[in-house]
Amino acid sequence: MQSLIRNRVILERLGCIDEAGMIKLRKGNAPTITKGPYAGEIVTGDHIIPRSVCPELDNALYNLEMMPLTLNQKEEREDRHRGKSTLATRWNQDGLLSDEGLKAVLE
Repeated sequence: MQSLIRNRVILERLGCIDEAGMIKLRKGNAPTITKGPYAGEIVTGDHIIPRSVCPELDNALYNLEMMPLTLNQKEEREDRHRGKSTLATRWNQDGLLSDEGLKAVLE
């Protein structure tokens, strides 16, 4: 639930929760950012825990963080995947991540 709230706040700050943005989101499309330095770009979802590390989280909404396309395309961001072991442990305790998945993240 926290990740959904976090993503809603991100989308609000980027100006994506307007009529046009909501129409795109309801259709499963990426909204266009209307506020801030990334205005004009589309929003993408970045895997918090990469699918290469834990494939079972590939389609989990709670494992996605919304961000501008250019940020998602940067190969190295110093905060990328920060705190993933803490999240993985919590998801495991909540039954959202298998023990095998947790082990893969912690390695």
